[in-house]
Amino acid sequence: MAFDSVVGHEVVRDLLARSIRGGRLPPALLLTGCDGVGKRTLALAAARALVCLTGRGEPCDACPACSRAMRGIHPDVVVIEPETATIKIEQVREMAREVLALPFEGRARGFVVDDAHALTEQASNALLKSLEEPPATSHVFLVTASPQALLPTIRSRCQTLRFGLLPKALLESYLREAGGLAPDEARLRAALAGGSIGAALAFDSEAYRSSRNEILLLLERVGKVGTLERLEAAQRLADLEDPALALTTLRALLRDALLLRHGAAPGSLLNADVEPRLAAMARGALGDRAAALAEAAGETREALRLNANKLLSMDVLMDAIAG
Repeated sequence: MAFDSVVGHEVVRDLLARSIRGGRLPPALLLTGCDGVGKRTLALAAARALVCLTGRGEPCDACPACSRAMRGIHPDVVVIEPETATIKIEQVREMAREVLALPFEGRARGFVVDDAHALTEQASNALLKSLEEPPATSHVFLVTASPQALLPTIRSRCQTLRFGLLPKALLESYLREAGGLAPDEARLRAALAGGSIGAALAFDSEAYRSSRNEILLLLERVGKVGTLERLEAAQRLADLEDPALALTTLRALLRDALLLRHGAAPGSLLNADVEPRLAAMARGALGDRAAALAEAAGETREALRLNANKLLSMDVLMDAIAG
């Protein structure tokens, strides 16, 4: 069954399957959680379940209806997503007309609005009207990592399903068994993905190792650099294409140094291939402050996510690292 292909979230999956099978699916559902945890995948599977010819509450992904829905050509499964950066009013007006219509072929119709937080103000108002009195055969799935960006009146008309972060062990198992990754690579990705299977699958190992080498060089020289060099290092970090990856890399290195400081075996490291360099770092002054600096790196990453000034944030972090 297609629901089984969604990693984790068993409670949400079971709830959707029972509701669809029993004809009790709410007219509007809000699927929220961090990016890459499976919200869109499950919303699309639920929409397919509404048209599946087996009527089991989950899509079989084998019948003609499921096949056409998977190819995006079933008239009763409609997907709306941003055009460029936003979902425009014209898209929602067209969907609103479809919401009021009876199914073409299936028992019900499913409308998936992906990245619903990208709705413009006019589009949000148009969507609100379609949610006021939808027919019993229409079901809208709003998918977003930022539910607070939706109108409160839209949220109030939806039943919310929250998707938590996926456990590292589950991610690692999936990457090894379904993704065919080597154990070390799967463990590294699972640890750095932040509970997101999307992030784990999209992880760029080459970029990570390149970023890691630059940060290792920086950490190895931390006690030997002057003020000017610290400022230059902060500038380099701020200018990176993916500063968040650099900060994640820094946290991973500090985490390994902390483990080595406390006598952990090399096999427990995320970056086992650079263990000698990490061991030297752990024995030095940086090893004493590894936990606090890892926390500071995490706080900097969160600040950047909230649109803090990159250069200033990196400058403050470099000052902390330099001690």
